[in-house]
Amino acid sequence: MTAFGAQSVEDTLFIYLERDSRLMKNKSFIQRTVIMLMLQLVLLVAILLVFLYSSYQTSVENMDQILNNFIQIYGNELENKIKNGNRLLERLVYKNTEYNLLQSENESERYYASMSLHDMLQESIVNNNDVDMVVIAENNYQICLDAETSGLPVKERNAIREFALECAKEEGVKAQWNVKILSGRPYVYKMYVWHGRVAGVFLSVDSFMKTAENSNLEDITLLLTDEENHIYGCYGSDNLSLQQGERAEKNSNNDSLEKKFAVADGRLFIYSYISPGGFKGQIKSSMVVFFVTIMMSLISAFALVSYIRKAILSPMKHMKEKMDKIQGGNYQLRITENYENSEFSMLKDTFNKLMDEIIGLKIKSYEKQIELQESELKAVRLQIRPHFFLNAMTTISSLSIQKKNNEIKIYIDALSKNIRYMFKSGLHTVPLSEEIRHVENYFEMQELKYPGCVFYYIEMEPEIEEWRVPQMIIHTVIENEYKYAVSLDSMLTILIKAGKKMKDGEELLLIEIEDDGKGYPPEVLEQFDSEEENPVQDGNRVGLWSVRRTLELMYERNNLFQISNIEPHGCFNRFLIPLQPIHEISMTAYKIRLIKIRQQAEI
Repeated sequence: MTAFGAQSVEDTLFIYLERDSRLMKNKSFIQRTVIMLMLQLVLLVAILLVFLYSSYQTSVENMDQILNNFIQIYGNELENKIKNGNRLLERLVYKNTEYNLLQSENESERYYASMSLHDMLQESIVNNNDVDMVVIAENNYQICLDAETSGLPVKERNAIREFALECAKEEGVKAQWNVKILSGRPYVYKMYVWHGRVAGVFLSVDSFMKTAENSNLEDITLLLTDEENHIYGCYGSDNLSLQQGERAEKNSNNDSLEKKFAVADGRLFIYSYISPGGFKGQIKSSMVVFFVTIMMSLISAFALVSYIRKAILSPMKHMKEKMDKIQGGNYQLRITENYENSEFSMLKDTFNKLMDEIIGLKIKSYEKQIELQESELKAVRLQIRPHFFLNAMTTISSLSIQKKNNEIKIYIDALSKNIRYMFKSGLHTVPLSEEIRHVENYFEMQELKYPGCVFYYIEMEPEIEEWRVPQMIIHTVIENEYKYAVSLDSMLTILIKAGKKMKDGEELLLIEIEDDGKGYPPEVLEQFDSEEENPVQDGNRVGLWSVRRTLELMYERNNLFQISNIEPHGCFNRFLIPLQPIHEISMTAYKIRLIKIRQQAEI
C-alpha cells in the first residue's frame, strides 16, 4: 500500500484535466446555444399562434385562480376577526365572579359589580379594531353595561342594548354567530345567555368587511350572506342594487365567476364575483403584453448570441489552452487572463487556487511518506538496541561461568524468538494473541536474568485474540519496565489487561498495563504530554514516544496512548486501538525495504 496516497493525488490531477479537456473537445458550447436559441424563437412564434386560440380559456382560468386566492386571503382576514371576537367574549365570560353579583338583592353589591364589569369591558376593547361594541346585560334588574370603539350613533347603541336585554330573557339560546339588523344597520354578533344574563360582542357589517376597502376590487364584487343566502353586505365594482335580506342568487350573473368562503363556524359566507367584462379586458391587455414580450425575446436572443461569443467562448478557449499545457506537464502554469464577468474571474481564481492546493498536497504527501519511512527506520533501529545484545551476551556469559548449560539453552531459544519477532517489526499490525505470545517469551527470557523479581499476570478476553494491533507496542512498554523499574532487590508486579470498550459510538480495543513500582518521574510525564513532535532529547524513554508517534501515523489520531502514575505508587499505561489502521505498510513492502536497509547497513 502506497503511503498517504501520494500517487493518488497526481492521478486525481490528471483525471480532472483529462475530463475538462475531453469536455472542451466535444461539440462547441456556443453552437449548441445558438441552436437552442433558434429553437426557442420557433417555439415563441408557435406559442403566439396557440395563444391566439387559447387566450380566452387561459385568462378565465387565471382570473379564476386570482379570484380564489383573493377570497382565501380576504376570508382568512375576516375569520381572524371572528376568532378575535371569540377570544374577547371568552375573556368576558369565563372565571368572572362579578356576574353573580349583578343579581344580588343588595343594591350596593350590584353597583360595585356593575362598575367592575364596566371597567373590564373598557379594558377589553381598548386597541381592538375588530369589535365595535361589547355588552353585558342582566334581565332581573335591567342592568346593561357596554363599551364601544367606533363611535356608534346613540340610536344604534341603544338598539344593541335593547336587543341584549331582550336576549337575556330567553333561556337555552345557543352561543353562535348571527346577523341582526339593528336600527337599520346589520351587525354580526355572538352572545352567551345564562340565568338571565348576557355577554356579547357586536361587529357592524361595514366594519366587518372593512378589509375589502383596502383591496384592489377591480371587476370583483364581494357579498356577505347568512346560511340562507340572505345578503347583509356588499362591496365591489358591480352595482347589483342589492337590498339587505335579499337572496344572493337572484342577482348573480350566470356568466360571472363565483367563489365562496365560509366564516364564523360556517354560519356566514363570503361570495366573490367577477363579471365577464372584467376578464375579457384582462385578455386584451394580456395579448398585447404577450406579443411585446415575444418581440423583445426575439431581439434579446440575437443580443444573447453576440454576448455569449464574447463573454463565454473566448474565456473558455483561453482556459482550454492553459489546461492542455498543464496536462502536458507544466504544473507551474496558471490562468492569468482578465475576464469581464465575475463568474469566469471566480472560476480562474478557483482553478489557480485548486492547482496550488493540489501541488501543495502532492508535496505534503511525499513529505508524509518520507516521514513515515523515517519513522519506520527509527522503529527498526530502536528494536535493534546495542545494549540489548550486550546485556544478552553478558547474561549468557554469566550462565556459562555458572555451568548452567540448560538455562543457557533456554535463554538462547527465547532470545532467538525475540530477535526474529523484532526483525519482523515495523508499521504494520499483528493479532493481539501473537503480540502477547512474544511478550510472554520476553518475560521467560528475562526471568533467567532477574529470577523471582517479576510477577506478571495477563488477562485477555477470547473474542479479541485476533484484534490486530501495531507490532511491539506492548513489548516496548514491558521492555521499559525492565529497564527502569525491575531490580534484584524487590519483586515487581505487572498486570496486562485487554478488552473491548465503546467510546463515542465506536468499538475500540482497550489495553491497560500497570505495575506497583516507583512510577514515572514528573519530567517524563510532562515531556510525554507535550505536543512537540519529539519531546525526548536525552534518549530516555524514547521507546514510549516511538509508540505514541507510531499510533499517530498509523491511525491519524491523537491520545491513543496515555501514561500516568497510580496511587500509592506504580505506573499506568493505557492504549485505545481502533479496528482498522488508516496507514499500514504491508509485510511484503516492509520486507523489501528491510532488505534495502540491511544492504545499506552492510555497505
